[in-house]
Parts: sequence; structure tokens; C-alpha cells
Amino acid sequence: MFKDAILPKPKTTDTLIVKWNKTQPDYKSLSSTEQQFYYWTNYSRAYPSLFFDSVVKPIIEIYPQLKGPNSVSLENDLKTLRSLPLLALNPALLKMAAFHAGDITSHDANPSHTSTTGETFVDRFKRFSLKNCGGENISYGAPNIDPVFMLVLLYLDINVSDLGHRKALLNPAFLNTGLAAYTYKNGNIFIVEDFACVQN
Repeated sequence: MFKDAILPKPKTTDTLIVKWNKTQPDYKSLSSTEQQFYYWTNYSRAYPSLFFDSVVKPIIEIYPQLKGPNSVSLENDLKTLRSLPLLALNPALLKMAAFHAGDITSHDANPSHTSTTGETFVDRFKRFSLKNCGGENISYGAPNIDPVFMLVLLYLDINVSDLGHRKALLNPAFLNTGLAAYTYKNGNIFIVEDFACVQN
């Protein structure tokens, strides 16, 4: 449980990332929550060190329970990482993310990478005619939760031994993404963010 707080963010919006995001054909179809999550994902990849200093560190100061080995390793990872390519929106990945997010929330199921019919991420990847490498992150939060906070929790990957969410976000081979933020009946948010290498 986290106390309600206004989360600090960089005072200025990065115009290069905003322009890039808006050039994506499907950008306007994203909800406000999805646009924010997409922005901060690309911001964190373009400016990893700055993302830690201006976003992650202030959030950890507000929520000291987030301090620990994972916050230390995240600082090291982001401070030593060079800029990564911005993620382009992929129509198939957008449909895939929406399909899974809609399935889970409409059935009021627990957040999972497995669908209510037992379909796995790999199954969905094939269903939407995607090939090559791919990955998926999912995030769950209370109503009105700030998308950047959900992203920071994925980066910290507390109690996730292989740091799989962080590895997906910082994978230089992933150049395409699709994401969907759906709400449960009680207002809680479920975000699915899918990734893939360049598709032929």
C-alpha cells in the first residue's frame, strides 16, 4: 500500500519524444493513460540516467519502502546505460495488448500473462502474426494511479528475481511496442505493454 502523494516529474516535457510519439500513426487512438505510459517508456530509454535522477529517485524519497537492492541495481543500470532507440507503435502489438487487457478486465480475472482461456504470451504473439523476438510487461494499479509510478515499479522489479520487466524495457533489440490500459469494474487499472524486434 502506498500513501497518496503528488509525484515529482521533470518540469519540462521533452519535445523530441513528443514529436516522435505523435508521428506514430496510431498515437491518437491511445487513451491519456496510454499516451503517458508510452511517453515515459520512451523517455526512460532515451535518457536513462536523467530518468533515474528526475523521476525514480524522487519517487523513492517519497516512498522509502522502495529502497533496497533493487533500487541500487536500477540506479547502476540506468546510470551506466547509453540512450536506447525510441519504441515505435506497432499495429499488431497494439491489437495484441488490447486483446489481452480486455480479456483480463472484462472477466475480472487476476492480472496475468495467461489469458482466461489459457492462452500464453507466445500463443498471442503467433495469433497476431508476429515473429522474431518479443516480450510483455503487465502492471496493475488503483484507480487514478499515475502511469509513471506504475512504470517505476516495473523498473524496480521488487520480488522479481530475474528483473524481467526491467530487461524488457531496456532491451535494445526491442524497437516496436503496443500497449493498452483497461479498467476493472472497481476502477483498478491493468496495463499491458508488448514488445517486439523489427517485424519483416
